[in-house]
Amino acid sequence: MSKPRRKIQPNEQLILHSEVNGICPLCPTTLVYEKNGKNQKGFEIAHIYPLNPLPKEVILLKDEQLLNSDSDHGDNLICLCNPCHKRYDKDKTVEEYRDLFKIKTDIIKRKKEQNIWSKTSIEIEIFEIIELLVAKDLEFEDNLEYSPKTIDNKTNETITVLTKRKIHRNVQDYFYKISDKFKDLDFIEPMTTEIISSQIKNHYLQLKKQGSNQKEIFDAMTTWLQKQTKQDNREASEIIISYFIQNCEIF
Repeated sequence: MSKPRRKIQPNEQLILHSEVNGICPLCPTTLVYEKNGKNQKGFEIAHIYPLNPLPKEVILLKDEQLLNSDSDHGDNLICLCNPCHKRYDKDKTVEEYRDLFKIKTDIIKRKKEQNIWSKTSIEIEIFEIIELLVAKDLEFEDNLEYSPKTIDNKTNETITVLTKRKIHRNVQDYFYKISDKFKDLDFIEPMTTEIISSQIKNHYLQLKKQGSNQKEIFDAMTTWLQKQTKQDNREASEIIISYFIQNCEIF
C-alpha cells in the first residue's frame, strides 16, 4: 500500500527554497522566474529517497544511507527545478541519489552551524582587530621567523592545499600585528585576549562536536565571525581565524 504524499505547506516550501538559495542544486536554473510582471514558481519538492519506492528502487538503494527514517520528513526533501525533478525520478541511479544525499547533508550541517551562532558570542573588542586589518595604511610584514611547520602539524588531509596556503600567508603577514594589537587591548581592558580566545575555542569545539572536518570548520568559523561582526570583508575574518589556528585555539 502506497504512502500518501503529505501537502507541503507554504512556510516549509519557503524554507526548502531558501536552503538552496533559490537555485536548483543540480543545475543553474532559478527556481522562481518572472512572467507578465509576476513571480512564477518553477520548482517542485523532491523526495531524495522515494516516498513510495518502486521494487527496483528498493533494490538499488538498499545499502544506501538515509537522511531520515521518515521519507516524508523535511530532511529528505529538497527543491529542484521541474526538469531536474522529472529526470531524477525517472530511472534514478545510485550516483544521482548520492549526489543529492551529499547536497542535503551539507545543507543540514550548515543549518546546525547557524544554530550554534546564537549560542556563541564574541567580545566587542574584536572590531578593533578588524579595523586594524582593513585600514588602508596597514603595511604587510613578511615574518621571516615564522615556521609553517606549526600549522602543518595541526592540519590534516581534510584541509585543501589552497586553504592551507591561505592560512600560512595570513599568519606570515599579520600574526605579529594582531598579537601586538591584542596586547594593547589587554593593557586597556585586562583579560580581553583570554576572553576572546575562549569564545573562539568554544565555537570551534561546538563545530568539532558535530563532526565537521577542518576545511568545514575554517569556512564555518570565518562565516560565523563575519556574521557576528556584521562586516562585508570576509578576508578580515579569515585572517583572524588563521591567527587563532596558529595561536592554538583552533585545531
